[in-house]
Amino acid sequence: MLFDVFFRKNNVIKIYERLLNHKCLSAKQINQGFYGWVFLIETDDNTKVIAKVYKQPGYIDTEICQLDMMRKHALVKVPEIYCADYKKDNGCFDILFMEYINGVNAGAVNITDEKEKMIFSNQVVENLLAIHAVSNSNGFGSYINDDYCISWESCYKAQITEFYNRIHSKKPILFSKTSFDLMEFLYDSFDSIFCEPVSESHLIHGDYNLWNLIADPESKQLIGMIDPFGSCFADRELDLFQLTNANGDYYGLLDNYKSHIHLSDNFEIKNAYYFFWDDVKHMLNMGYCDNKRFRKNGTIVKNNL
Repeated sequence: MLFDVFFRKNNVIKIYERLLNHKCLSAKQINQGFYGWVFLIETDDNTKVIAKVYKQPGYIDTEICQLDMMRKHALVKVPEIYCADYKKDNGCFDILFMEYINGVNAGAVNITDEKEKMIFSNQVVENLLAIHAVSNSNGFGSYINDDYCISWESCYKAQITEFYNRIHSKKPILFSKTSFDLMEFLYDSFDSIFCEPVSESHLIHGDYNLWNLIADPESKQLIGMIDPFGSCFADRELDLFQLTNANGDYYGLLDNYKSHIHLSDNFEIKNAYYFFWDDVKHMLNMGYCDNKRFRKNGTIVKNNL
């Protein structure tokens, strides 16, 4: 494990100096997510740069496209991309160098004043509403490869069918029997849950929670947004379960959003349904498995149908 850490850090430095032609004074790992490690680089010209090292191939080009799309529509800063390098070229890993936004994880901002909390909540929600305001006349699906479908129900059913088939092909060891049985029930209940057709596609971030937002700790203002994993044209409600993650409930983000947009009549069921299958996706892609959360969201759906 220690060898892996030094391997990544040393190669991040070497690759940066080769590509950007600046001396790296330090490189520190500052975060780790499902899909990558994040390093903060400080250079000899007093510049700070973010380096994202991907755990698996194939994600880097997707994230570049998604960041470019978010940058067009977000109300806050989305990092500029400086350059990318690939495992096939450097022999180590796919790596993306991008702009450092000088702030902190928005989930870590300490706001206690009720008026300031509401101002911050409004900034978070207004930024998401600006993204969701973008629609696509071609329908639902990926803007990365222009793969669209007129029906959201058909588009989403195809996504979860892929997950469903992968689990049946090789059931993850950590996936409990209770979680498996709930997955079977949820999959079979698709038509009952999506009885109200989604009429219009909306641009979504795909992972919109406070962990992926950046705030100024002094002014308590929202200043940046990162990691649009899963961004596409979809049912905008697919973004909303994330509003309760990462301290989102403290700021009432979901209730704030609801005050602006009329949601589906069975939104609470759909919200838990989307949360369940998002966790299935992470389990299949990265091995993360939280059976307690599978049980919680699956049971919400099952008990309310």
